[in-house]
Amino acid sequence: MELDFINNGKKEFDNYEFVFNELMKKTFLRLNIKSNYVVDVTICDNAFIHEINRDYRGVDRPTDVISFAFFDDKEEKASDIIPTSLGEIIISYEKAEEQAVLYGHTVKREMSFLFVHGLLHLLGYDHMKTEDEKIMFGLQNEILGGHMMEVKELVEKAIEARKLAYTPYSHFNVGAAILCKDGEVFLGANIENSSYPLCMCAERNAIYNAYLHGKTKNDFVALALAADTEGPCSPCGACRQVISELFPSEAPIYMANIKGLIQETNAKELLPFAFSGDDLK
Repeated sequence: MELDFINNGKKEFDNYEFVFNELMKKTFLRLNIKSNYVVDVTICDNAFIHEINRDYRGVDRPTDVISFAFFDDKEEKASDIIPTSLGEIIISYEKAEEQAVLYGHTVKREMSFLFVHGLLHLLGYDHMKTEDEKIMFGLQNEILGGHMMEVKELVEKAIEARKLAYTPYSHFNVGAAILCKDGEVFLGANIENSSYPLCMCAERNAIYNAYLHGKTKNDFVALALAADTEGPCSPCGACRQVISELFPSEAPIYMANIKGLIQETNAKELLPFAFSGDDLK
C-alpha cells in the first residue's frame, strides 16, 4: 500500500499526506484489502479541478473531488507483490474550505471525507442506486468515525496527563498530549514552584518531552490540552510563543476541558504575529 501525494495548494496542506495515509490504512483494514495498491492523490485549486471536470466529465464548473479508477473491478485481484496503480484522486482545497464553512465543521473533516469518498470510488463503490449509496455512505461514516475518534483519544490522554501535574499553589491541573507521525504520544503536565516564574505549563512540557526523545516539529501531527475549565482550555501567551516556533503552524491544536468540550485551532490562529528567529537578524 502506497500513497503518491502531490500538493499544488497551500503549504499547510502538506500535512494531509499523513492524514490520507492513515485513512487509507483504515479503509484497507476495514475492507480486508491486502493487495499492494498505489493511490495517487493531488490537492489543487478550483481552477485546476474545473478544467478536469469540464474536459473529462463535460461539467463546466469546479467540483470538490474527482476519482479516476485505473483498476476498477473490485472483484478482480491485484498482485500482493507488484505495486498496482489503483487510480488517482483529485481534491480541490478551495471547495473543501467552502464546504467546511457551509456544513459547520473543520477543513480537516471535509478533506478527510473527500479523500475517503474518492478512495471508495477507486475501490469500485458508487452511490448511483439507493442500495449502493447505503453501503458506500455507511462505510464512509464508519471509517471517518473511527478516524475522528483519534481526536477524542488524544484529548483523553491529555486529561489523563493531568494526574501527573504538580500544583500545590494553584491546584489547577492541566494536561497535554502531542501526537507524532509514527503514532507515538508524548505527555506533559504543569509543574509549579514556590518561585512562581519558574512554573512550567503542560503544553511546553509535552513539546519539550517530545524533543528530548528525538522528535522535531516535522514529526508532530496534533496537540491536545485539557483542564477543569468552563470552556475549552487555552494556552497562555508563553506557551503560544513556544508552540509557534516548535510546532507546525497549521497542525491542529485541540483545546478541551474534562467535560468533553473540544475546540480546534492552530499555532497561526493562536499567535498570528509571533516573534521568530527572523526577528533576531
